[in-house]
Amino acid sequence: MKIRSKLFMTAVAVLFAAAPVFAGQYSIEVVSKGFQHDFWKQVNRGCTEAGKEFGASVNFVGPASESNIAEQIDQLSNAVNKGPDAICFAALSPESSIDLLFQAGDAKIPVITFDSNVPMDTGGAVKAFVATDNRDAGAGAAQAMYDKLKDKLTNSPATVRIAVLSQDTTSQSVGDRTIGFIEKMVELCGPATTSVEGHVKYEKRVSNPKVILDVGIPAETIDAAMNTVVSTIFNKQDMIGAYASNEFAAKGMINVNETLNRLGPDKAVGIGFDSGIIQVRAVRDRVLYGAITQNPYMIGYLSVKTAVEAIKGQSVKDIAVPFYFYTADNMDEPDIAACLYE
Repeated sequence: MKIRSKLFMTAVAVLFAAAPVFAGQYSIEVVSKGFQHDFWKQVNRGCTEAGKEFGASVNFVGPASESNIAEQIDQLSNAVNKGPDAICFAALSPESSIDLLFQAGDAKIPVITFDSNVPMDTGGAVKAFVATDNRDAGAGAAQAMYDKLKDKLTNSPATVRIAVLSQDTTSQSVGDRTIGFIEKMVELCGPATTSVEGHVKYEKRVSNPKVILDVGIPAETIDAAMNTVVSTIFNKQDMIGAYASNEFAAKGMINVNETLNRLGPDKAVGIGFDSGIIQVRAVRDRVLYGAITQNPYMIGYLSVKTAVEAIKGQSVKDIAVPFYFYTADNMDEPDIAACLYE
């Protein structure tokens, strides 16, 4: 099964003609949400290649942890103070970045947001947003989960539970993937009989539910905290499925499963988000049923490409980068394999 985003705008954007310019003609600061996960390494690779192609010196930074908002804000402040030709920015906390984005706007520095947008007023600083349609991707994961578990979700005589695992409550991209999954699953299973529990941000309980969506979010983005959240839900015997909304949460799900052995054929259905070597192996080994993969290389590439266009005064617009749902049965297809970063 293959799920493509409804907003497939330009996977072929890399084919757009562009006259080469001298390397380093433009300076672009990229402030990412991290650098430690495979996803961000691929974003960095895309940024670097676009910089070479379009004549930009690219400086890529990110905090040591995706829970370290203060560190990222310091990095954004440093980027603005350098006075580059453009900034590419993936917000851990949109609210915390507003003042600095206004400063960038006052300095006439165009900002391209990527992965996680800043949806509030930035004084015109943000020119475009490059990312997966994360809400749509979360809904795609829900549809895949429902299709795999339809009989248990609709005909079980007892209440069944699906874990919804998310790394934090601040990132727009993670939040969109979480709410996209929840909303679609509630729609498919029935609003009157589907109870959303576990976290106040998403909670919407119903009496006598047939399906419980059990949302688990750690207090901080560290492995031990994520593993504790996963273990708590995995130890509930009515769990029949688990969804992790990014690479960090998916790794936690896979690591805990090594001990509790809840996922796999004839067990609970696990669906992740992103790829990376641990998650790809888990799908190939059928520990996970499948996962949504983005195209992080293209997100980085198109962010820098769009930044150069903005520097030149060209009209730019949001770009929705396509996503796919991959399983052990389709992950070697060329268009999907190209998005799996091991």
